[in-house]
Amino acid sequence: MLRLRLATRGPWLLALACALAVLVLALLVTAGVVDPFDTAVTDVVRSPGAREMLAPLRQVTELGATWAVTTVAVILLVGGSMAGRPRDAIAGAATIALGAAIIEIVKRVVARTRPEVLEPILVETGFSFPSGHSANAMVAYGIVAVVIGRTGLGRGTRLALRVLLGCVVALVGISRVWLGVHYPSDVIAGWALGAVAVCAYVALTRPAWPGPAAEEADADPAAPRSDPPAAG
Repeated sequence: MLRLRLATRGPWLLALACALAVLVLALLVTAGVVDPFDTAVTDVVRSPGAREMLAPLRQVTELGATWAVTTVAVILLVGGSMAGRPRDAIAGAATIALGAAIIEIVKRVVARTRPEVLEPILVETGFSFPSGHSANAMVAYGIVAVVIGRTGLGRGTRLALRVLLGCVVALVGISRVWLGVHYPSDVIAGWALGAVAVCAYVALTRPAWPGPAAEEADADPAAPRSDPPAAG
Protein backbone atom coordinates (compact mmCIF):
# COMPACT_ATOMS: atom_id res chain seq x y z
CA MET A 1 0.00 0.00 0.00
CA LEU A 2 2.89 2.37 0.75
CA ARG A 3 4.27 1.86 -2.75
CA LEU A 4 0.81 2.47 -4.18
CA ARG A 5 0.50 5.78 -2.34
CA LEU A 6 3.96 6.85 -3.50
CA ALA A 7 3.16 5.89 -7.10
CA THR A 8 -0.02 7.95 -6.88
CA ARG A 9 1.24 11.01 -5.05
CA GLY A 10 4.83 11.23 -6.28
CA PRO A 11 4.14 12.57 -9.79
CA TRP A 12 1.57 15.06 -8.51
CA LEU A 13 3.93 16.36 -5.83
CA LEU A 14 6.68 16.78 -8.41
CA ALA A 15 4.24 18.54 -10.75
CA LEU A 16 3.31 20.92 -7.93
CA ALA A 17 6.98 21.63 -7.19
CA CYS A 18 7.66 22.42 -10.86
CA ALA A 19 4.59 24.65 -11.08
CA LEU A 20 5.77 26.57 -8.02
CA ALA A 21 9.21 26.91 -9.63
CA VAL A 22 7.60 28.53 -12.68
CA LEU A 23 5.64 30.90 -10.45
CA VAL A 24 8.74 31.90 -8.48
CA LEU A 25 10.72 32.44 -11.67
CA ALA A 26 7.94 34.60 -13.09
CA LEU A 27 7.99 36.78 -9.97
CA LEU A 28 11.78 37.05 -10.05
CA VAL A 29 11.72 37.95 -13.73
CA THR A 30 9.12 40.65 -13.13
CA ALA A 31 11.24 42.08 -10.32
CA GLY A 32 14.43 41.98 -12.41
CA VAL A 33 16.21 39.76 -9.88
CA VAL A 34 17.38 37.23 -12.46
CA ASP A 35 18.90 39.80 -14.84
CA PRO A 36 22.52 39.27 -13.67
CA PHE A 37 22.13 35.50 -14.01
CA ASP A 38 20.64 35.82 -17.50
CA THR A 39 23.40 38.15 -18.61
CA ALA A 40 26.22 35.94 -17.29
CA VAL A 41 24.90 32.74 -18.87
CA THR A 42 24.05 34.44 -22.16
CA ASP A 43 27.57 35.87 -22.40
CA VAL A 44 29.04 32.38 -22.03
CA VAL A 45 26.70 30.66 -24.49
CA ARG A 46 27.05 33.41 -27.10
CA SER A 47 30.77 33.98 -26.64
CA PRO A 48 32.93 33.95 -29.82
CA GLY A 49 34.55 30.70 -28.75
CA ALA A 50 31.22 28.92 -28.40
CA ARG A 51 29.65 30.36 -31.54
CA GLU A 52 31.20 27.92 -34.00
CA MET A 53 31.08 24.96 -31.62
CA LEU A 54 27.35 25.38 -31.08
CA ALA A 55 26.51 26.04 -34.73
CA PRO A 56 24.61 22.69 -35.11
CA LEU A 57 22.06 24.02 -32.62
CA ARG A 58 20.53 26.00 -35.48
CA GLN A 59 19.03 22.71 -36.69
CA VAL A 60 18.49 21.13 -33.27
CA THR A 61 16.21 24.01 -32.21
CA GLU A 62 13.63 22.86 -34.75
CA LEU A 63 12.98 19.74 -32.65
CA GLY A 64 11.08 22.01 -30.27
CA ALA A 65 9.05 23.72 -32.99
CA THR A 66 5.30 23.28 -33.29
CA TRP A 67 5.55 21.08 -36.36
CA ALA A 68 8.01 18.73 -34.62
CA VAL A 69 6.02 18.21 -31.42
CA THR A 70 2.81 17.88 -33.45
CA THR A 71 4.49 15.06 -35.37
CA VAL A 72 5.42 13.42 -32.07
CA ALA A 73 1.80 13.71 -30.90
CA VAL A 74 0.51 12.08 -34.08
CA ILE A 75 3.05 9.24 -33.79
CA LEU A 76 2.03 8.67 -30.17
CA LEU A 77 -1.64 8.65 -31.11
CA VAL A 78 -1.26 6.23 -34.01
CA GLY A 79 1.40 4.04 -32.42
CA GLY A 80 -0.38 3.77 -29.07
CA SER A 81 -3.68 2.90 -30.71
CA MET A 82 -2.05 0.20 -32.85
CA ALA A 83 -0.34 -1.21 -29.75
CA GLY A 84 -3.69 -1.59 -28.01
CA ARG A 85 -3.19 1.31 -25.58
CA PRO A 86 -5.56 3.96 -26.91
CA ARG A 87 -5.99 5.63 -23.51
CA ASP A 88 -2.28 6.31 -23.18
CA ALA A 89 -2.11 7.39 -26.83
CA ILE A 90 -4.93 9.89 -26.53
CA ALA A 91 -3.62 11.17 -23.20
CA GLY A 92 -0.15 11.71 -24.68
CA ALA A 93 -1.39 13.64 -27.70
CA ALA A 94 -3.81 15.66 -25.58
CA THR A 95 -1.10 16.53 -23.06
CA ILE A 96 1.15 17.88 -25.79
CA ALA A 97 -1.68 19.99 -27.23
CA LEU A 98 -2.81 21.25 -23.82
CA GLY A 99 0.78 22.03 -22.81
CA ALA A 100 1.23 24.23 -25.89
CA ALA A 101 -1.96 26.16 -25.03
CA ILE A 102 -0.89 26.72 -21.41
CA ILE A 103 2.52 27.97 -22.55
CA GLU A 104 0.87 30.69 -24.63
CA ILE A 105 -1.32 31.73 -21.71
CA VAL A 106 1.69 32.07 -19.38
CA LYS A 107 3.55 34.07 -22.05
CA ARG A 108 0.73 36.59 -22.24
CA VAL A 109 0.39 36.87 -18.47
CA VAL A 110 4.10 37.53 -17.83
CA ALA A 111 4.54 39.53 -21.09
CA ARG A 112 8.35 39.57 -21.01
CA THR A 113 9.96 41.10 -24.09
CA ARG A 114 12.55 39.22 -26.13
CA PRO A 115 16.27 39.71 -25.39
CA GLU A 116 18.07 42.57 -27.05
CA VAL A 117 21.35 40.95 -28.05
CA LEU A 118 23.96 41.96 -30.58
CA GLU A 119 23.87 39.98 -33.82
CA PRO A 120 20.93 37.69 -33.08
CA ILE A 121 21.13 34.54 -35.19
CA LEU A 122 17.36 34.30 -35.38
CA VAL A 123 14.62 36.88 -34.92
CA GLU A 124 11.43 35.78 -33.15
CA THR A 125 8.26 37.69 -32.34
CA GLY A 126 5.95 37.35 -29.36
CA PHE A 127 6.75 37.22 -25.68
CA SER A 128 9.81 35.57 -24.18
CA PHE A 129 8.80 33.91 -20.89
CA PRO A 130 8.71 30.93 -20.84
CA SER A 131 10.54 29.43 -23.80
CA GLY A 132 7.92 27.65 -25.88
CA HIS A 133 10.44 25.48 -27.70
CA SER A 134 11.98 24.34 -24.40
CA ALA A 135 8.61 23.59 -22.84
CA ASN A 136 7.27 21.80 -25.92
CA ALA A 137 10.41 19.68 -26.15
CA MET A 138 10.14 18.71 -22.48
CA VAL A 139 6.49 17.70 -22.88
CA ALA A 140 6.81 15.79 -26.15
CA TYR A 141 10.09 13.97 -25.59
CA GLY A 142 9.41 13.55 -21.87
CA ILE A 143 6.21 11.67 -22.65
CA VAL A 144 8.04 9.56 -25.23
CA ALA A 145 10.62 8.73 -22.54
CA VAL A 146 7.82 7.65 -20.19
CA VAL A 147 6.30 5.44 -22.90
CA ILE A 148 9.70 3.88 -23.64
CA GLY A 149 10.18 3.17 -19.95
CA ARG A 150 6.95 1.14 -19.97
CA THR A 151 7.87 -1.01 -22.96
CA GLY A 152 9.45 -4.44 -22.94
CA LEU A 153 12.75 -3.21 -24.35
CA GLY A 154 15.93 -4.19 -22.53
CA ARG A 155 16.99 -2.04 -19.62
CA GLY A 156 20.12 -0.82 -21.40
CA THR A 157 18.16 0.11 -24.52
CA ARG A 158 15.54 1.96 -22.53
CA LEU A 159 18.20 3.87 -20.61
CA ALA A 160 20.10 4.81 -23.78
CA LEU A 161 16.95 6.08 -25.51
CA ARG A 162 15.86 8.08 -22.49
CA VAL A 163 19.30 9.66 -22.13
CA LEU A 164 19.19 10.58 -25.83
CA LEU A 165 15.78 12.21 -25.39
CA GLY A 166 17.06 14.09 -22.35
CA CYS A 167 19.96 15.43 -24.42
CA VAL A 168 17.52 16.60 -27.09
CA VAL A 169 15.50 18.52 -24.51
CA ALA A 170 18.65 20.09 -23.05
CA LEU A 171 20.06 21.08 -26.43
CA VAL A 172 16.80 22.62 -27.61
CA GLY A 173 16.84 24.84 -24.53
CA ILE A 174 20.48 25.84 -24.98
CA SER A 175 19.81 26.59 -28.63
CA ARG A 176 17.24 29.23 -27.71
CA VAL A 177 19.82 31.18 -25.72
CA TRP A 178 22.50 30.68 -28.39
CA LEU A 179 20.15 31.97 -31.08
CA GLY A 180 19.53 35.10 -29.02
CA VAL A 181 15.75 34.66 -28.79
CA HIS A 182 15.42 33.73 -25.10
CA TYR A 183 16.95 34.44 -21.73
CA PRO A 184 18.31 31.45 -19.75
CA SER A 185 15.55 31.95 -17.16
CA ASP A 186 12.99 31.60 -19.98
CA VAL A 187 14.47 28.23 -20.83
CA ILE A 188 14.51 27.00 -17.22
CA ALA A 189 10.89 28.06 -16.81
CA GLY A 190 10.01 26.27 -20.04
CA TRP A 191 11.60 23.05 -18.83
CA ALA A 192 9.80 23.32 -15.49
CA LEU A 193 6.44 24.04 -17.11
CA GLY A 194 6.91 21.12 -19.48
CA ALA A 195 7.79 18.87 -16.53
CA VAL A 196 4.42 19.71 -14.96
CA ALA A 197 2.67 18.24 -17.99
CA VAL A 198 4.89 15.15 -18.07
CA CYS A 199 4.28 14.46 -14.37
CA ALA A 200 0.54 14.81 -14.89
CA TYR A 201 0.73 12.34 -17.78
CA VAL A 202 2.65 9.86 -15.62
CA ALA A 203 0.08 10.11 -12.83
CA LEU A 204 -2.97 9.84 -15.09
CA THR A 205 -1.71 6.90 -17.16
CA ARG A 206 0.20 4.89 -14.55
CA PRO A 207 -0.27 1.12 -15.00
CA ALA A 208 -2.85 -0.57 -12.78
CA TRP A 209 -1.41 -1.84 -9.50
CA PRO A 210 -1.17 -5.67 -9.67
CA GLY A 211 -2.06 -6.22 -6.02
CA PRO A 212 -0.30 -8.35 -3.36
CA ALA A 213 -1.30 -11.72 -4.80
CA ALA A 214 0.01 -10.94 -8.27
CA GLU A 215 3.23 -9.54 -6.80
CA GLU A 216 3.84 -12.71 -4.81
CA ALA A 217 3.22 -14.88 -7.85
CA ASP A 218 5.60 -12.81 -9.96
CA ALA A 219 8.26 -12.98 -7.26
CA ASP A 220 7.95 -16.78 -6.97
CA PRO A 221 7.57 -18.54 -10.33
CA ALA A 222 6.85 -21.80 -8.48
CA ALA A 223 3.93 -20.32 -6.57
CA PRO A 224 0.60 -22.01 -7.30
CA ARG A 225 -1.62 -20.18 -9.76
CA SER A 226 -5.27 -20.70 -10.40
CA ASP A 227 -6.17 -22.01 -13.82
CA PRO A 228 -8.05 -19.67 -16.13
CA PRO A 229 -11.80 -20.32 -16.25
CA ALA A 230 -12.84 -22.85 -18.87
CA ALA A 231 -14.51 -21.55 -22.00
CA GLY A 232 -18.31 -21.76 -21.96
